[in-house]
Amino acid sequence: MNLLGKIFVALILIMSLVFMTLALAVYATHKNWKDVVDNPTTGLNKRLQTAQAENDSLKTQYNQLETKLTGEREAAEQQVRKLESERVALVDRNASIQTELDQLKQERRDATAAVAATQQNNARLADEVTKLREDIRTNQQARDQAFATTLQSTEELHQVKGQLDTTGERNRQLLAQVAGMTSAMREGGMDPNVDPNSIVPRVDGKVSQVRQTAGDQLIEVTIGADDGLKVGNTVEVYRDNKYLGRIEILKTSPDRAVGRVDRRFQQGQIQEGDRVATRFKVN
Repeated sequence: MNLLGKIFVALILIMSLVFMTLALAVYATHKNWKDVVDNPTTGLNKRLQTAQAENDSLKTQYNQLETKLTGEREAAEQQVRKLESERVALVDRNASIQTELDQLKQERRDATAAVAATQQNNARLADEVTKLREDIRTNQQARDQAFATTLQSTEELHQVKGQLDTTGERNRQLLAQVAGMTSAMREGGMDPNVDPNSIVPRVDGKVSQVRQTAGDQLIEVTIGADDGLKVGNTVEVYRDNKYLGRIEILKTSPDRAVGRVDRRFQQGQIQEGDRVATRFKVN
């Protein structure tokens, strides 16, 4: 026997020992699985029945839970649909509210513009009212003034009318007097057409004072403006039946007059107490 054969023999021996050991181990660990399955206490059938019962119970619970979940899901879907309907309604309402809000904003802008226009119109009307009140006050003042002027004018008119009536009556009286004087002048040999200023009133008086100034002799007489004397008239001076001269009146007062002696007609010394009388003015 060669070496190879010896090796195969050794391997067969080793393998035999291994297989014998395995057979012993298998035998030692061998169980009766039928007894294990059929054992009422720890048998697999009991465990299988228990597991099936639990499975049935779990299926029942599962079906219940699935039914409940289906109901809850349907309720949730209904709620979702309801909420979706409410959401759509809210969206539509929000759109409507937004439209109303935009409309209200536009109305507010229009109202603001209208208020501003109204305020401007009110300010313009207030200015017009103020101006009208001022015009009314001015017109009332003018009316009152015109009424007062009218009253005054009416009163003045009545006064003028009264004066006119009085003047007319006086005029008629004066016309009658003039007619009578004209007749009397003509009967007395006087021309009614002679200028009255050229006629010296016929009055008599006395020399009250004689004085000399700058070469002129001034004479004061006891007759004056109340007697009809005027500046420029002349009076004649005499003593008893003696003619003394002529005086030209320079100044008059109500009861006195001052004149200057006209040396062309002087025929004697004039003294206080001499008589003076008027006559027609000789130019």
